[in-house]
Amino acid sequence: MERTTEFHFTMSNDNRTESGLYVKPLVSFAVLDMFSIVNDFALCAFISLFGVFTNTANIIVYSRMGFSESSNINFFALSLIDFLVSLVTWLLKLLYSPVFKELSTGPTTTMVAVALSPAMMVTVCGSAMTTALISTERCLCVVFPLKIKTFLTRQRVVYLVLAIGTYMTAFMSLLYIDTGPPYDRDAKKQGFYYFCFFAIPSTTCFFIVVITTIFLVIKLRRNLQWRKGTATQSERSSDKENKIVRKIIAISTIFIICFFPNVANFFAQIIYPPFRFDDPYLGTLTIIMFTFSGVFQAISSSINIFFYYRMSSKFKRTFSEIFMCRKKAQSQADTTADK
Repeated sequence: MERTTEFHFTMSNDNRTESGLYVKPLVSFAVLDMFSIVNDFALCAFISLFGVFTNTANIIVYSRMGFSESSNINFFALSLIDFLVSLVTWLLKLLYSPVFKELSTGPTTTMVAVALSPAMMVTVCGSAMTTALISTERCLCVVFPLKIKTFLTRQRVVYLVLAIGTYMTAFMSLLYIDTGPPYDRDAKKQGFYYFCFFAIPSTTCFFIVVITTIFLVIKLRRNLQWRKGTATQSERSSDKENKIVRKIIAISTIFIICFFPNVANFFAQIIYPPFRFDDPYLGTLTIIMFTFSGVFQAISSSINIFFYYRMSSKFKRTFSEIFMCRKKAQSQADTTADK
């Protein structure tokens, strides 16, 4: 395949014509613009805005439910981080949109978008870490059902969540302080931070989620058979635990599916170094592939509410009381029935 094209240009002073080589990109800039508009501006921005509202609802519901259970702490933390992922993604896609580029403030909005880019990496990495924490914690609950409450207390779960928050804060501070504005002038340093503090940790979390999810699926099937002959109270407790496990399996599965494009891009960059944004031949293709991973990431951060609502009766009841006024309607119905 021909990768270089000869071109001629004319000097304005003495009308000299010189020849040079121009590397023709594998994917044209017109196709890149089309994918950017569809994937980034249309799909990703809309899904992320939806995620801002769904995660806000999750945060409100779990706050109302309280934090007496470690699972509520974990789901609240995941909702909070996913809210940040959705908000930062929406702002980035909006600022990078063709609408703002055509305005007189285009250079300013682009500068703001570049400054927000590190926050995107930090929040996505935090979401991956929290998902890995949730799946690992539930995996330990299944393996050590009698000992888990002694060495993984609610207080220690809070400490683990705060450790993730501390990592995110330190990572973001390092990116902003060390690189400094305009945050894209030192590509090598940014690439180092991207690989060490984002690609490696988030990919490691991806494989942790894969392993723990497979284990949970196998263990859940065995436990369903083993617990059939237990007492009534034990059955109720077991049913509650199984619902939590199913919810975590569903959330982890969505994470695995949606985060896989990111992992595939990471490995592609390791195996084939020219697969990067600034490569003259593969740069446009790289950007297009990352727009797809961005859409999947936006989906992963936006749709957990459906699993919470479907698989948790307490979440469903609390959600209905807050947003659907079911409790008030039920009270009125009961009053009418008493009369």
